[in-house]
Parts: sequence; C-alpha cells; structure tokens
Amino acid sequence: MATTLATEKQANAIKQRMAEIRTELPYDVDDARMRVRELTDWKYHMARHPLPLLAVAAGIGYLLVPSKSKPAAEPIIIHQDSHGNTTKECGAAQAPAKRGFIGGIMGAVTSLALKQLTTVASHQISQLLTKPKTP
Repeated sequence: MATTLATEKQANAIKQRMAEIRTELPYDVDDARMRVRELTDWKYHMARHPLPLLAVAAGIGYLLVPSKSKPAAEPIIIHQDSHGNTTKECGAAQAPAKRGFIGGIMGAVTSLALKQLTTVASHQISQLLTKPKTP
C-alpha cells in the first residue's frame, strides 16, 4: 500500500482525535458517575418532582395498609354457680381505637419528622465533637 499525503493526513487526524478522547475520558467518567448518583438519590427526585412522588407514595401506602376486617365475634363467658348450673353470657368486646386517614398521615409525617430531627441532631453533635480545637 502506497503512503500518500491524504492517508498521512487521515492517520494524523485519527491520532489527534484519539488523543482528544483520551484526555476527555476521565471527565466523561466523572460526569457519568455524578449522573448515576443523581438518578439513585431520592432527595434529588423529590426536589424535582415532589407531587408525583407523594402521589405514588400515598398509593403504595394505601395498598400496603390492610383493609378493615370483619368484626371479631364477641367472647362468650361461661359462669358456673355453686349449684353446678352454668350460664353463658356474651361479653361486649371493647373495640380498638380507630385512627382515621388523616390520623394515619399525621402519624407517618410525625414519624418522618422525628427521624429527620434525630439525624440532624446526631450530625450536629458529631460535628461539634470532631471540630478541631484552635488555640
């Protein structure tokens, strides 16, 4: 194969482009790493799309909460007197306290707020303890 001026220019252009790719590659990898970190961070998505994420979370919560079951049968209490006679009574079972939909949401929000508060407090305390002392 004969070497011509055109093939030398093509070879030099290819070499130059490969050198550019080699210098750009670390930056591209860092950009890809940052993009993956953003895609897997729920706080990033919450900041960009809060309403759809809250709607999805509410839907999942609705599906996970068990539906109301049938009321339990009242307990039967059997008494036996001193003559050996037995009597049966239907005891009134106390119904458990019901929590409404808003109460459930408030409980969840309170739980999340307490968790966030303890996280922030522990972070602040750890920063105070690891803070270098300057004379």
